[in-house]
Amino acid sequence: MNKFINPFSDYGWKAIFGSEVSKDLIISFLNEVLQHEVIVDITFRNVEMLGLKQDQRRAVFDIFCENEKGEVFICEMQKSRQKYFSDRVLYYASFAIQQQSMIVKEKLDKEPEAIRKRWNYHISKVYVVCVLNYIMDPSRPDKYRWDIVRMDRQLKVPFSETLNEIYLEMPKFVLPLQQCDTLYKKWLFILNNIEIMERLPEELNNQIFRKLKSIVEVERMTVDQRLEYELSLSVERDLSAALDTSFEDGMEKGIEKGMERGKVEEQRQIAANLKKQGINIETIAQCTGLSVEEINEL
Repeated sequence: MNKFINPFSDYGWKAIFGSEVSKDLIISFLNEVLQHEVIVDITFRNVEMLGLKQDQRRAVFDIFCENEKGEVFICEMQKSRQKYFSDRVLYYASFAIQQQSMIVKEKLDKEPEAIRKRWNYHISKVYVVCVLNYIMDPSRPDKYRWDIVRMDRQLKVPFSETLNEIYLEMPKFVLPLQQCDTLYKKWLFILNNIEIMERLPEELNNQIFRKLKSIVEVERMTVDQRLEYELSLSVERDLSAALDTSFEDGMEKGIEKGMERGKVEEQRQIAANLKKQGINIETIAQCTGLSVEEINEL
């Protein structure tokens, strides 16, 4: 087993960023990714959220927290390509936006009727940071970071920054440690490489990364933690193997069907040529395996 756990496993991601014990890690990571925002403190929220109606789907976030200003931060880790992933992100983010209206309205309803105000649709910012362990856009090999906001097409300026989406394509981040001259780049480097490290390099020997090391070091895990980690990896491997098998089965069936179609077309061509030469229809049917009706239609 490697010396450090895989941060892109479900267990590893939540161990690093998803608990009160590691609160300073998620604050540091988000501050570096957002670059222009300063988070002093966060409160972890319930990662499972219902829609406005009982029959709506649930949204389940990897990491869901709120800062001291009421701004919401959703941090998602995606291991493999998923169709409509960006649409799913938008759908999930809408839950965090809708919930703000519910909270504000509940507060207003508690005010005395004489001073009660209506909600004016003011929404605190929502940030969704998606760390992707796959390549989303192969056509742009050098672009690993995507910053998405509502923007005017003509002016190319933000129209609203209420919802902010950031996508990080981690396989595209290939800078060597010597060129990681900011804490932001060092965060990306260590997430990409810590699983295969033997020790923490001197360049990463600061308080934040020493704490990260202590969390992901296998020898520091309890027996129960290690079992939970191994089980989570086993589930992920089994799911990946099942998907690969389904894909291979589909490919094989597609090839077989393609060969069958090709064989039928070949037999039809032979039958057509024999028919032109005046060969008896029944004889052609016996030779090609086609029905009399199929041959008559040629």
